[in-house]
Formats: sequence, structure tokens, C-alpha cells
Amino acid sequence: MYRDAKSINWVSFRIALVAIMFALGTVVLMARAYQLHVSDAEKLKKRADRQRTRVLRLEARRGMILDRSGEPLAASLEVRSIYARPHRIKDKPRAAGILAEILGVDKQKIIKKLEDRRHFAWIRRRVSPLLAEKVKAAHLEGVFEVTEYRRFYPLKSLAAHATGFAGIDSRGLEGLELYYDKDLKSDPIPVTAQRDALGRPIMFAAQEQGPGRRDLHVTLDRNIQYVVEKELGDAVRKERARGGVVVIMAADSGEILALAVRPTYNLNVFGKAPARARRNRAIADAFEPGSTFKVFLAAAALDLGKTQLTESYYCHKGVYEYRGTKIHDTAPRKWLTFEQILVHSSNIGAVKIAEKLTKSEFYRFLKGFGFGSPTGVDLPGERSGLLAPPGKWSGLTKANIGFGQGITVNALQLTAAFAAIVNGGKLVRPHLIKRMSAAMGETVREYRPVAVRKVVKSSTSAKMVRMLRKVVLKGTGKRAHIPGVELIGKTGTAQKADPSGGYSRKKYVASFLGALMGSRPRLAIFVMIDEPGGRHKTGGRVAAPLFRKIARGVLAHCGGRPHSEGLVLASLRQKWKGPARSARKKITLKRGARPGEWIVPDLRGLSMRRVLEICGKMKCDISFRGVGKAVRQEPAPGALLKEGAPMTVFFEGKRS
Repeated sequence: MYRDAKSINWVSFRIALVAIMFALGTVVLMARAYQLHVSDAEKLKKRADRQRTRVLRLEARRGMILDRSGEPLAASLEVRSIYARPHRIKDKPRAAGILAEILGVDKQKIIKKLEDRRHFAWIRRRVSPLLAEKVKAAHLEGVFEVTEYRRFYPLKSLAAHATGFAGIDSRGLEGLELYYDKDLKSDPIPVTAQRDALGRPIMFAAQEQGPGRRDLHVTLDRNIQYVVEKELGDAVRKERARGGVVVIMAADSGEILALAVRPTYNLNVFGKAPARARRNRAIADAFEPGSTFKVFLAAAALDLGKTQLTESYYCHKGVYEYRGTKIHDTAPRKWLTFEQILVHSSNIGAVKIAEKLTKSEFYRFLKGFGFGSPTGVDLPGERSGLLAPPGKWSGLTKANIGFGQGITVNALQLTAAFAAIVNGGKLVRPHLIKRMSAAMGETVREYRPVAVRKVVKSSTSAKMVRMLRKVVLKGTGKRAHIPGVELIGKTGTAQKADPSGGYSRKKYVASFLGALMGSRPRLAIFVMIDEPGGRHKTGGRVAAPLFRKIARGVLAHCGGRPHSEGLVLASLRQKWKGPARSARKKITLKRGARPGEWIVPDLRGLSMRRVLEICGKMKCDISFRGVGKAVRQEPAPGALLKEGAPMTVFFEGKRS
């Protein structure tokens, strides 16, 4: 049969077709390989990293809060936290039972966490080193531990309302901890966990991160604060009172040396304290000030030239019919000079003085002293109080405000306004911050005193100081007098408003507003006892003696005697940089024979800050008692102490 020469050679065609297909496949594979290894390499690498890597952001060490001498009010200590990888735990009920027994957590709650489909679950955060060791010794598969930080307040309830507290996530919730939260809180530390093909963690690595925290140095003096809190607590108990407040402020600079509130609470267990105890009543509670407010009425009248110190006023033998109501004095008197009205705290005299001022004049001076507006203190939750504009005043409002009714103020407002009377007429902003330092100690921010405005003339201030000195020498404030000490003050007794209308006949606020004039700087001090339940309820009987005790304690802390002239507070000298320090005592920590055991060192003579540093290394549950230098400890030096076990250190004396 004849075969056409031009017929297709199918064998060759197939071979060529296969070759072409292989060539095309090779080109596609090469293009794909180029795409995977070159074009999309970075994107695919990131996707792979996400699949095999988990980043856990752990809390970083929060900045310290230090008093004016550098002693810690708040610090962060290393603790261990327990977490689980639920998918890696085979026998979940057994693991939950062991964890519940060790950690004291409800077993069902742990089982619920372990049965969750998530790859990560916190079991319990911030446990003691002893519990962490027990969990580790149990060798539970899928259960791990990691280092975090727990906020620790070595002085417990001391300065609780000023310091405030931070929560478990290192976020400030109250006080200075909240106000300066952004400065104290460091950025979280990223921890990278690498996983194998089965999802098992094979490596943990913390990413590099510089020390970002800042330490807060405040104006509080822990020794003065201790004196104030002790005396205030004793007075509240003695008078069976509802509560109390004391504020001590440097009159010339606005530095707050002490701020104490009763009731109080332990910052280390703030969650157990009722809301009433956590409330900072020094700034969050507004009250009618009573007769302490006559100070500002008198200053306004003098500054405007409406009266003279020797001008006399008829006081109607103790009862004055005024605009349809009766104004009473505690003692019947006929004629009193302007000065005597303040010395004897005459309500009728105050009304007569108020009559000399117009509404707008009186209002302008009160606004100048800062009433009706927040002070601007660096604490959260301040109430501005109530000062209605003159257009809303009734016929009695001006007279009522003259002796401290019809207006509400907070304790810090009153202290700051009185400081202006003391310092020559200048209103300064109260503050708690001195400076902010970086982790290595260098200053990154320093606070300078802020003069808000000039309220009264210097001559008016001098006249007020002379009159207020007589209040203490022979007036209603005699129980505040300390022989040989230059101090001034004014008593206040205010009836509390009755919810049903009018004023209560049983509930009072007893107060004393005074100043230590012989100290440098001059100290403005406000003392208030809320609802004293004893026999006496007046400021002269209840608050003035408390002022005297506090003033004596402050003077004792300064190392001065009542007759000392120009007494200088050691920690408040203008050029003061820090406390004088003796040679640093060398402490060598030694471990015991068993794991987690320490030989207790001799801590006597050490500062609170050094004791905190040493006990932090031993990871013990430390408690501080008193202030000053360490004088005694339990357990005694040389005893064996397990990590997580309690240790108490007692302090006495004053700062070196």
C-alpha cells in the first residue's frame, strides 16, 4: 500500500508535544519558585512566623513612688504567675484538682479554663514563690509559670489616700497611681514563644527592651505623715467620730507634706476595703466650713478698707434679729472690736462685718481665694465645692457665708486659701510631685511652685496673722497653744445639713485651721473631725487639741524645741537634695541548705528602702511597722526563712 511522504510523523509530534509540555511546566515551576522565593518571600515569611510564633505581652516593672527623702511608698516586686496551654493537658480533671489544692482556687473554675478551646489561659496570677515552687514540683504537662510584678506598699495604710493603688494589670486606679499612671507605667515586655509542627512550645525569648519606667518623687514626708495619722486615728477613736481629715502644706510653695484621712485602709489588700474607706475625703468631700470662714471675711473687709482693727460693733447680747431670722452667739456680749469678733468667733459680729461688703465685692474675694473652683492638685476626684454667683444670693446668703454657712469647700481648698493669709497674700497651687526621674536616676521633670494670683495685700496678711495669734493665746483656740511656739489659728464648728431640712442639732463638723509660723517654711495645717460623738463637739474642744498634738509631733520630728527661733525642717531646706547618709552597711545574702531557703541577714540600722530591696531578693512576704531605721526583725538574724514566708521589720526614730 502506498504511504504519502507528506503524512504526519505522529511519533515525532508526540515527542515534541511532550517536550513542549515539560518545557512549559518547567517555566511555570520556575516562575512559581521565583514568586515564592523572591517576589512573595517576605510576605510568606511573615505568615509562617505568625503560624509558629506567639507573642505574649507581659507587664513590665512599674515605677516607684518615693517620699521626699527617697523612701518607697509604692514599689513593684517580682512574683510568679501560673498559666496553662489547655490543648496540651490530657487529664484535665486531675491537673485541675492538683492546681486547686496548691493554689487555693475552686477546681470547677480551673476545669472551665482548661476545657476552653483557647491556646492560653491564666490559672492564677501573682502567686508567692512558695506556691510557684509547688506547682513546678507537680510536673504538670501544659502548665507553666512566668515572671510578673506585683505592686507592693511597704507602709500599708500610711498615706493611702494620697498614694492610691494600681490593679493587677499595672494600671493606676486611685490617687497618685492613677494621676501619674502614664509616667509610672512602662511598656509591656513582648515575650516570643516558638512552636513546632504539633503546636508545642519549644523556645521562649524576651525581646530587647530598655528600662522605660519613671519613678515619682513626691512632697510627702513619711515621718510627718506617721505623726499625723497616729494622732488623727487616736482622736477619731476617742471622740467616737465618723471620720477625720488632716492636711499639712508648706504655705509658701504649696508642697503637701501630709494628707491623712479616716477611715483608712491597707493598700496591699485594697479590694477588701469598702468604698467609704477608699474615698479621699480631703478633696472629694465638700462641707460647710463654719467659723473658720470668718478668716476670709475679715481679710476681705480689711483689704478693702471697710473697717479697722479697733472699730467696735454692737453684738446685741448674743441674739440678733436679722432679716426675719435670729443669729446667735455662744456667749452674750455687747460691744466687740473687729479684732475681738475674730478672737471670740462672734457670728453676730461676722454678720455686721459682712454688711459692710457688697455681694460682688465679697464674691470676688472668695473666688480669689479659690473657693468654688478646684485647686488643681495632682490627685484625681477633686470636688470644687459650691459658691453660688451673687445673682443667686438671697437676702441672708452674704451673712450666712460670713460665718461659714451657705457655701461648701473641701479640706485642701481651705488649707490653700489659709496659706495665702499666712504667706503675704499669695495663692499657691497645692501639689504632691517634686520631680520625676528615669530608671537610672536622672531627673526628667521637676516641679516648680505655681503662684496662682495675689489675693490680698501683704499688709492685710500681716494684720490677719497678728489677730489670729490672739485667737490661740486668749480666744476660742486656746487649747491649740504651745508655750514658746509661734502659731496662729481659727476654730470652726459647723452644724451639718439635715436631709429633712434645716440643720441637725446632733451632727457637727469640728475643725481648726492654723499655721506654724516659726518653722521654715511656714506650715498651714487643717484639722477636721467629722461628727464627734463625745460630750464636746466644738472646734475649740475637739479639733484644737488635735492640732496641738500634731504641731508638737512635727516639731519633735524637726529636732527642735518650742523656744527655738527660726526652726528649719531638715527635709525642707531650700538646698536640700537628700537625707544625710551614714556609711552603707554591707549585707551579704546567703542561701540555706535546701532550695528556696535563705539565712536571714541582720537588717538593723538599715533604711526602709534598703530593707525592701534585700527582702525583695529573698522573695519573702515583708511587712513594715513604724518609720525611721530598722531596729528589730522577726525572724531574728541567722534564722532560716523560706521564700514566700512572712517577715516583719520594725522601724523607729527619724530620718538621718
